[in-house]
Amino acid sequence: MNVDMKAMKAEIGGAFLLSWVVLNLGGMGIGSLGGALVLAVAWTAFSGAHILPVVTWSHIMTGDLGDAEGNWMANGMRLVAQMVGATLAILLASEAGGAEGLDLLPDWAAPDMFITDIAGDNLWPALGMIAGGAVWWQIHNRCDSAWMSAFAAMALVGAMSMTGAHDMGNMLMDGKTFDVNTVVNWITDGLFVGLGAFLGVQIDDLVGGEEE
Repeated sequence: MNVDMKAMKAEIGGAFLLSWVVLNLGGMGIGSLGGALVLAVAWTAFSGAHILPVVTWSHIMTGDLGDAEGNWMANGMRLVAQMVGATLAILLASEAGGAEGLDLLPDWAAPDMFITDIAGDNLWPALGMIAGGAVWWQIHNRCDSAWMSAFAAMALVGAMSMTGAHDMGNMLMDGKTFDVNTVVNWITDGLFVGLGAFLGVQIDDLVGGEEE
């Protein structure tokens, strides 16, 4: 497998910028105007980078699902690169832990596992992620603008979790334990949004075909 180093560097740089400025220093969150502006700048500066795991999963689910190397492995490497970028940002923001050793972020709390809501018959959060993914992916593809995509992400942040790489970086830099909840959320949050993107494409093709 040939690794696209240019894409990897773009993912690391974009994830670093987003995690360091928006989620660490500013504490703004992607759902804020400032967060959307930084995300748009990152997408523009690091051309071709996905930066957010939900975007990578959307590419996976709307791509050739039978292409192990060109789709799954290539985009899987992007997910890893995003995690590396976020981890480096957290390392810098925490000043490398100072004299506290590896316990860099003692106040970080692992999130609850999202998938358990579905097991408990609470399907609405999952359906919200799927719907959010369908809507956002259509905006992203139709507008072909980093700014439009970023502001759409800001509007839909309540439905789509976009901090997967940052949470994974926090888990790694926490220096305590491997947290299953964080890893599962990192995968399932993106998967549900990606599923929404896939359904959105199918619906768009169906409606477009009927109009013709």
